[in-house]
Amino acid sequence: MNDTLEYQKFMTQEHRFELNGCNLKYNGKPFELGMSVQQLEEVFGENWVKEKETSENENEPYFVYNKQKGMEIVIEKNKVRDIYIFIQDTYLEYPNIQMEGNTTIMLNNTLLNQTDKMHEYIKRADTTFDEIGIKSSGYTFRYSCNNELIYFLDSPVSYHRKGGGHLYISGAWKLEETNEVKSIHIYYDEKI
Repeated sequence: MNDTLEYQKFMTQEHRFELNGCNLKYNGKPFELGMSVQQLEEVFGENWVKEKETSENENEPYFVYNKQKGMEIVIEKNKVRDIYIFIQDTYLEYPNIQMEGNTTIMLNNTLLNQTDKMHEYIKRADTTFDEIGIKSSGYTFRYSCNNELIYFLDSPVSYHRKGGGHLYISGAWKLEETNEVKSIHIYYDEKI
């Protein structure tokens, strides 16, 4: 894998995300949910923009983003609660910015490119759709770390339908006709 032209190109990217189960890295530096804002800045730098001013309550969650890195992060109680990594260029209505997508990321030791359809990635990763959760808005990978870590890949999933309007029956997923991944949301499952 490390000797392929695609991997060598990935290694020259300015912003390299490696999301391999419980091991998260940015440009070779590890990061994790629950890290402090200071630790976040040690890994990603200090050039974060706050989406809104926090209230007088320091524990109220707020968002920070870096459009060049294609990242948005939820901070709660001075710790990283959620991470969004954008694959596609995306307009965010609030805070009215154009988020730059990441050309390629490493997802579970397999490169995921902006142009990849989900079924293409699954085939290259030598896995199956049976090993991940599927719902109409995307795909879920689950990992047992300190808590149950979840990667949610925002990529609409189609399914076979019969009928029309309010009277239709939905059938199996159309896993041979998938879409590109828009973003990856990383968070802990709070139900556990």
